[in-house]
Amino acid sequence: MYKIYIIKFGSREGMFLVRLTPVILSCWLLAAHFLRFGGMIPFIVLVLLPLALFVRRKAIPKLMSALLILMAGKWLVVTYEMITVRLMMGDDWIRMLCIMGAVVIFTLVSVCCFQNERVSAYYSSPKQH
Repeated sequence: MYKIYIIKFGSREGMFLVRLTPVILSCWLLAAHFLRFGGMIPFIVLVLLPLALFVRRKAIPKLMSALLILMAGKWLVVTYEMITVRLMMGDDWIRMLCIMGAVVIFTLVSVCCFQNERVSAYYSSPKQH
């Protein structure tokens, strides 16, 4: 059975969540995108996805890393679609490309959060009572 622990932000154990803030923000940013276009199911899934970070299993970092890479891929598709629309309309697209490029890079860099020693230790050893 899975146990969910209460995390205190002043404690050593609680600091892992601060280290994973980019992961949470990446999920919520894509959730906001889906909400804007009426995708309620992906919105709810992406808003709740960071709760998986509380499950102390070795598979969580790998799963979240794979999902973040998929999210970056989704952002690339969105960027391509937006550029296509802007080009057809004859509008400026360079600024939008820079912003969306930053979003893609931020999402990909979020994967690096799982490379931290303390985060790895958190997921590799369950809390002992």
